[in-house]
Amino acid sequence: MLRYFFFIIVFLATSGLQAQQNKERFLIFEDSVFYAYKSRLDSAKKRQDEKELSLAHLDLARFYKQSQIYTEAVTHYNAALTKNANHSSQFAATVKNELAEIYIALSNYTKAAELLNSSLGYSEKQHFLQLQAKSYQLLGTCWEKQEQPEKALTFQQRSLQIYRDLKDVQGEAAVLENIGSIYEDLEDYDKAYSYFEKAFSYFKNAGNEAQVNALNNLADVYRKKGNYAQAIAKTQEALALAETYKNAHQVESAYKDLAKAYALSQDFEQAHHYALAYQDLVEKQFYSQNFNQLNALQTVYDTKEKQAKIDLLEAKNKTAQIKFVGLLLLIIVLIATTVLFFYVQKRKRQARLDVELYKQRALEAELETKAAHEQNLQNQIQLKTAALSKYSLSLAQKNKLLEEVSGTLQKLSTRKRMDIPSKLHELSNDLNVHLQEEDEWDQFMSLFDEIHPDFTKKLNQIALQKLTATELRLCLLLRLGLSSKEIASVLRITPDSVRVARYRLRKKLPLESQDELVTFMLKL
Repeated sequence: MLRYFFFIIVFLATSGLQAQQNKERFLIFEDSVFYAYKSRLDSAKKRQDEKELSLAHLDLARFYKQSQIYTEAVTHYNAALTKNANHSSQFAATVKNELAEIYIALSNYTKAAELLNSSLGYSEKQHFLQLQAKSYQLLGTCWEKQEQPEKALTFQQRSLQIYRDLKDVQGEAAVLENIGSIYEDLEDYDKAYSYFEKAFSYFKNAGNEAQVNALNNLADVYRKKGNYAQAIAKTQEALALAETYKNAHQVESAYKDLAKAYALSQDFEQAHHYALAYQDLVEKQFYSQNFNQLNALQTVYDTKEKQAKIDLLEAKNKTAQIKFVGLLLLIIVLIATTVLFFYVQKRKRQARLDVELYKQRALEAELETKAAHEQNLQNQIQLKTAALSKYSLSLAQKNKLLEEVSGTLQKLSTRKRMDIPSKLHELSNDLNVHLQEEDEWDQFMSLFDEIHPDFTKKLNQIALQKLTATELRLCLLLRLGLSSKEIASVLRITPDSVRVARYRLRKKLPLESQDELVTFMLKL
């Protein structure tokens, strides 16, 4: 009996140790910025350190903001404000300024202004001049976006004065550039040029990359004043600097400005060349941005999944410990007396029934939670699917317009008896409207990944050959059930080209001759 007793003790102790080792293996996570921030947050929660919690939430908010995952960023910024235990005015003003920048990016200027005014309440009372200048600068941007230049100028001038008092050259240069932009909107190009030139001088002397944008602004003024040769020269200079800094966004802006300037100077061949280069870079930036966001989301997902596994292992370890104690007590009772044998057996059966009942209740609660979660996901999918359809139609309309504009430009280059300036003005207006809508594909891909997160991964895994970017887009549109005509509009190709592309795509996928391509996509 004693040998049996010690055997069981050693076995259960070994099992507990193995569970602990498994737990430690899962704790070896990928060394990443996100994990560092997440670990800091978890540690602060365990210690119930309100100050550390607020700082951890702020770190995560900035991580999500940089990755342009604004929903999560707003959540953590608000949590940082809530956990601001010592009610630091400086901390609150900083958070609200950064939160306002997100709402400006989302074009919610009312909410942004509300946050900035609240931030000013702290910074003006406590004389936080740096934060105060930033709030005025952002308020000026809000009013400029709402096409109220007089109010915008008032706030930018206040910000400029504070930066000058602080001798903050970089802040002063940024505000000078904003003021130049406002005068450009007011078509006071001489004043606009003066402010842009001052900003460019500051940035250039400091070796700041922001000089590229200032140089582009100077080129814009020349173009709007009709000095196309000077505008092209300045933009070429900005393009060279942007390429030196490897700033893809500024290179993209330079291509767009060159296309406009060459078109206005009636050099349609060069205009067409830079328009195509701009379109190609926009597409590359689109994929790059989505790839970075996907990596960030994947890191978040992996971390949460591993944390869930750790929690599960801890629960199993606790259950194993409970069983170990129960069995040990049972063995001691058996050795101590045989008189209570039947009583102990009854207690053992009762304990098992209690454990099973507990597991059954826990399982029922888990199933109810999963059912509610799945219903919520279905509702979100329906909303996002409707949004995807909207973006698909928007992309189709934009591509159709771009094709018409490209065709018109080519026709204009061959015709001599046509009122070219009026026609170019009309085309320029149409292009300006649609060039301001560059985020349709970003939003389209973001919504698609949320609805079908594993679609692209599965598709690449089962493909017999590597799929091109165009073929991958075709797969996404087929998954949404779009017709060949609608796909042709979105991809800017003919319906015949869509049929050829579908035929080539079939060869790269494990399909039988009788299998439908759309049915295959829907099953992924």
